[in-house]
Amino acid sequence: MYDNIQENCAEGFAMQERINGLKQLLQAGQPGIGIWCSLATALTTEVVAGAGADWILIDGEHSPNDLRSIVAQLQAAGAYPTCEPAVRLPSDDANLIKQMMDGGARSLMVPNVRTADQARAIVAAMSYAPQGMRGFSVGHRANAFGRIKNYHATAREQQLLAVQIECETGVANAAEIAAVPGVDVLFVGPGDLSTNMGVMGNPSAPHVQAAIQSVLDAARGQGKAAGILAPQQADAERYLQAGFTMVAVGSDLGLLARGSDDLVARFKAR
Repeated sequence: MYDNIQENCAEGFAMQERINGLKQLLQAGQPGIGIWCSLATALTTEVVAGAGADWILIDGEHSPNDLRSIVAQLQAAGAYPTCEPAVRLPSDDANLIKQMMDGGARSLMVPNVRTADQARAIVAAMSYAPQGMRGFSVGHRANAFGRIKNYHATAREQQLLAVQIECETGVANAAEIAAVPGVDVLFVGPGDLSTNMGVMGNPSAPHVQAAIQSVLDAARGQGKAAGILAPQQADAERYLQAGFTMVAVGSDLGLLARGSDDLVARFKAR
């Protein structure tokens, strides 16, 4: 039955999976500029995706998102093929990874990865057997409901995995994590890292900056990309110059909050 479904789809509605432009940029050592999407609505994500950024991050960890709202945002972002929508999961749970990937999330960010074994388990959850354990389904949004020929055999080609380094254990194991096949990016979470290193909200502290530099060195030493969230322009420019390539330079929430604050303040000051 499966063969017949695939045959019919291939004959009538065959499609090619879109190239992951962010993955191409990072593999070439080129910067990919991104914007965080935290407002959990398809409309605001559509606005941000049309701004010309190389990628957006739909946040499932610190935003009021669920599977349905994330899929809706993936659909909205799909109108802008040069902007790759990545999804940050709330955890490394294999069932969540399966659901998000079936829903069309092929670029994933996983928080607080601490060891190479944890990274290997995440890669396995993203991969079909025999390389991994991703559950098999004939037709879902990720393979255009059965219309992408050979999707299951080639799914890993356009996937991207960014693992977040957010604690001292992750920093210590960064080189081993970066060496795991299937890990594409070590992405520093500066807020959590500074908190876990005893200086909450102060990633500029010298010992935190040293840890951030060591993550960058570990990633580059394994031929992998390094990323970071840097909503302040001076920080973003400094990290880009240092060699970080997957750099988020702001968020929809920040843009709305600061923009509305500044607008009201200008009139209140009259």
